[in-house]
Formats: sequence, C-alpha cells, structure tokens
Amino acid sequence: MRTVTGAFRLLKLPASLQETLLHLLLAAVISVSVMTFPLNFIEAPLFDLRQNLSAKPTIDERIAIVTIDDQTLNQLSEVAPLPLRFHQKAVQEFERHEVKAVGYLVDFNKVQRLDDPNFTSDSVQEFYRSTVRLNAQGIPFMLGIPYDMGGEVGAPYPLSQIPQSVAIIHKDGSTFGRDKVTRRALVSLYDKMAFEMALANRIYSNENILNPPGTYKSAEADAQYFLFRLHQNEGRIYDPEYENFAYPRYSFSDLVEGKIPDGTLKDKIILVGSFQRENPSDFTLLNSLHDPIPVPKVLIQANILDSILNQQGLQEVSATPLAILCFILSLVVVIASFRIRPSRLIGLTVVLLAGIALISLILFQPIPLMGSHWLPLGAPFLSLTLSFYLMIPLRLYSEHRKRFALEKENKILLEVEELKTNFIQLVTHDLKTPVARIQGLTEQLRRSLGENVRLEDRELIEHLLGANHELNNFIGSLLELTKLDSQGLRVSLQSRDINPLLESVISKLRFNAHSKRINISTDFEPLFPIRIDSELISKVLSNLIDNAIKYSPENTTVFITTRETGDRVTISIRDEGVGISETEIPNLFSRFHRVKNDNNYKVKGTGLGLYLSKYFIEAHQGTISVQSSPGQGTTFTLTLPVNLRDSEVIQPGLRFELSENGTAKKKENAHA
Repeated sequence: MRTVTGAFRLLKLPASLQETLLHLLLAAVISVSVMTFPLNFIEAPLFDLRQNLSAKPTIDERIAIVTIDDQTLNQLSEVAPLPLRFHQKAVQEFERHEVKAVGYLVDFNKVQRLDDPNFTSDSVQEFYRSTVRLNAQGIPFMLGIPYDMGGEVGAPYPLSQIPQSVAIIHKDGSTFGRDKVTRRALVSLYDKMAFEMALANRIYSNENILNPPGTYKSAEADAQYFLFRLHQNEGRIYDPEYENFAYPRYSFSDLVEGKIPDGTLKDKIILVGSFQRENPSDFTLLNSLHDPIPVPKVLIQANILDSILNQQGLQEVSATPLAILCFILSLVVVIASFRIRPSRLIGLTVVLLAGIALISLILFQPIPLMGSHWLPLGAPFLSLTLSFYLMIPLRLYSEHRKRFALEKENKILLEVEELKTNFIQLVTHDLKTPVARIQGLTEQLRRSLGENVRLEDRELIEHLLGANHELNNFIGSLLELTKLDSQGLRVSLQSRDINPLLESVISKLRFNAHSKRINISTDFEPLFPIRIDSELISKVLSNLIDNAIKYSPENTTVFITTRETGDRVTISIRDEGVGISETEIPNLFSRFHRVKNDNNYKVKGTGLGLYLSKYFIEAHQGTISVQSSPGQGTTFTLTLPVNLRDSEVIQPGLRFELSENGTAKKKENAHA
C-alpha cells in the first residue's frame, strides 16, 4: 500500500486522483484474483438453491413415459429387462396407438442374454421390421444405448440397424460439484448427438433442432453440455412416496396387455425406460433444499428432452460481464471502507450479497429474454467477501496512522497549553504586586490630600481606584482559571444553610445596589443545611447577583428566592435588566464570552464569571440554567442536591471539564 501511494506521489498526481487510482487498482486486483479461482465447489450448492427456489416451467404435454416397473415384473412374472417378445408386443401397441415418436431406453444386450438362445429367432426379425415400419410411417423409433469405458455399446445385430444414440445421464463427478448430482445434460459426444438431441431432431427433421441455450464445449471430454430445466405439473416434479411423475406415466404391462385406452397415447412422444424401486442403476441424484434425492433416470431424460424441444436451457453469464460485476462490487466495498464506519460497512456488504442473490433469482425466472440466463454467484460473493476482509485491515492501518498523528498533535497542543497556562499564571501573579501598590499609593494620596483636593482631582482619584479594582478582579479571575487548569478543582464539603450564605453575599453587594438605586427583594424558604463547598458557592452567588445589579437599570428590583423541591434546593435570581437574545444563550457559559449588546459595553468584565459559575455548580452535581428575553430581564436558576456524597464530587488530583452539551465530566490530571 505504501509503495503504491509512494509511486503515485512520485508521479506528482493530485491527492484526489491518487485516491481514485488506488481504489480502482485494489478493486481490479481483487476481481482479477477472484476470476482465476476455481469456484465450482461454491457454485454447485448455490446453483442447487436457485433451482429449488426459482419458478419451474410446466411440462410439455406431448411427452409421456412408459416404465418397466415392479408392477410389470409382477404381472408378467418375468425379470428385467423382459424377453424380446414383450418388446415386440410393445412396438405393435405403439403403432396401434399412433404415437408421434418412441425413444426406447432399454439395453438389448441384456435382453439378448436374458432371451438367448431364442434371440436370433423370427421374433428378432419381426421386432426389427416393426421398428422399420414405424419409421416408414413417420413415427421415429430410436434406441438409447449405454456407454462404458470402451465407448458405445450398440444393440446386437440386426437391432444395430435401428437408429440409436448414446443415452448418458451426466453426474458431476470430476468438475463442478463433485457430488454425483445430475445438473447438466449431454448434447453431443465426439461430434455425435446424444440420445435426447438426436430424438428431437428425428421428430422434427424438417426444422433442424438447434442446440439448447447455454450449450458449451468441454475440450477435455470432447463433448457438449447444457444445464437443463426441471419441469413441473401441479407443483410436482417427482413424488417418491407415491412414485408419481410430473409427466404422464404408464406401466409397460398395461401397454402390452392392451389396458391403455385408445387415443391416450395418440401423438405422444413416448420414452420407454426401466423404473424398479430396488434397482439403484435406474436412479440418479437430483439436488434438493436438503440432501440430494434419487430420481428415476427416465424422468430426467424426459426433462432433458423437454428442455431441448422448447429451447429451455440455462445460459451462463459469460466471463466478461461477470468480471465487470465483480469489479464494481469490489470497488463499492473498497470506496466505502475508507468513508464509512466498519459497522456500516458490514451492513453494506450484507445488503450487496442479498441484492446479488435476488438479482440471480430474478434472472433465473422464466422472463422473456431473461429466463434462460444464469448468473453465477460464486465469483460475486467471493469478491464481496475478499474485499471486506482485505479492506478492514487496511482501514485499521489507516486509522492507526491517523490516530498516531492525532496523538502526536495532541501532545504538542498539551505542551503549548501548559506553556500558555504557565505564562498566564506567571504574568498575572507578577501583575498583582504593582496593582496592589497602585491601589495602596492611590488610597494614601487620597488620605494625604484630605479636603484640600479639588473636585476634579477627587473624581480622577476615584476613577483610578475603580479602574485598578477592575484590573485586580480580572487578574483574580485569570489566576482562578489557571489554577483550575493546572491543579484541578478541589471541593471541600461542609454542611451549610444556603439562606445565611445568600444573606452574607447580599450584604456585601448592597452598597453597589444602593448606588444604582436598585432594590434587592428576597423570598427565602426555610431550608435544612446541605453539603456544599461554601467558598465556591459564595463565588457563584456573588457573581450572579453582582451581574444582576450591573446589567439592571436604575430604580429596578432584583428578586432572589430559595425553595426545596424533592431532593434538590433551587435558587432563583431574577432581574429587570436588558435581557439576553436567544442566539447568545448557547454560548453564555463559554470562556471569555461576553454578550454583544450596546448597553453591555459600559459594564466591564472578563467573560469568565459565568464559565466558572457553571464549573463550580456542576462540580457539586448541580445545574445552572438561564431564561431571558431582550428588554424583559433575565432569570438564572441554580439547583443543588440535598444529599451530596463525597464520591459524587470532583476528587483531589482530578481535572474537571464541561462537555459540549453542557454536562460535567472528569478526567485525570496530567500534573497529579
């Protein structure tokens, strides 16, 4: 990753272009890698799932099945595959019923062994002539012959003169699922048509039946295959319990004994095959939602013939669009992994997996122009999975680098903050001495001049003392703030009654109130002592009452009330001053913030009083709130818990901060 990004930087590409190229490169590498993996072990069960969940076409009613079954063997008192005379009788019945075509899936080499030495009798010649007569009447008759390791095993002479072709039920053994399940059918072998394909072309010789959709060449086997469709009738393909087929099925014994009503088989394509419950060679495995189930081979061959006649093969999406799909999916996950949280990335990956599966099911339905397509899911699923599991470590690596950079930056900021705090503490501490000296010298000058000073000079001295007092208050606030930042807040709880504490604060501020002709009205409810730090709470009350006096016009009243509500004591301080706008209230308790109001510029302040007040109140697990409207005064409301425990306050050695939403939180003091 670092090598690639380094190469992009050497090319002097813009950062946005570097990021885009990196995403494209990662998606391309993942998709190309996926397309080279052998995914048949994944695709086989996914294909089976789609086969079982998707809609299935209905049967072609032209096809019917005649089976040499257990009923046949019992009624005729014979063994499979029956002596030749019964097959001769069956051919005569087909001629009488005027069928459309006959596909005879019986191994006549076994019939010969069963019927020997009579196999060379006139019955053989008669059977052969009957088949020739059927073909002459336009009723194709074709033998399905087996295939072993040596090649085709044709019927014995003279039956070898009858049209015949290899009838093989393919089972996935060396490729795809490797589970002996039948999923595909043989179209041709060594450039010779397989049984079902040859029979379809003989039935419709004038139309030249094309290869089914999805037919593909296997160079390894020198054969052609296609994925055939399963057909249903009233929702049924095969019921093993009652031996019901989707296609009409008749017992061979009923045929040769003339028990099938006339007209029943007229214009039907008949497949004759063996179906004995205790003979495993008559069955093949078919996929299901659970374990593969055995299904009669002759039924599978009927489905293959149906798929060929109606061109219903499944066509696999080619490699190019599949690779493009894998690339797009990988690119989405790669881009998302750098831009959203890992939890959301998991959700996105799951949604994409479900979406691809749904698309595959939709494409699999018998929709015109789409129903014959099959979208493999192995490659897209693997692309999404690999992209997710590869990008999570890269995301963690990227986050680690960012966190390391932020930690380094934070360390520098902490050092700068410490330097700033130390500088402010040093400067403000050193300023207190000259400020105190100015205060003392000014008061000494006023006393020494006595009554001999002019009125103008007396006013100048008073202004000098007032300005010095404001400067001293500002320095004191800065010292308080730097002390909190460097040493943390220490709360010493004592049992105190709030009412006497308020009276003490009010008495100290009455002179300021009288000088502006402001009345202070109190309404104190008798209270029990509560546990507080009286020094910190006195600072809060003094600041709020002093502000009410400062920002109130002359001849107004400041109302102060106390109440006990439940487990809290409530203190309310209301003035009739200029008020505060709604836009200013959210920032009212921020550091160095002062309300922007033309009337307020006359009042001097540091912008730290309300910040420290909130700090001290929340250290007691209390709250402070404000209600105000311009021109209608302001009300500050404090609440303090009645039963405050030592464990609930800020302990020595801890720092106390105000969070962005106004709640209090603790953190370790770096200087503890």
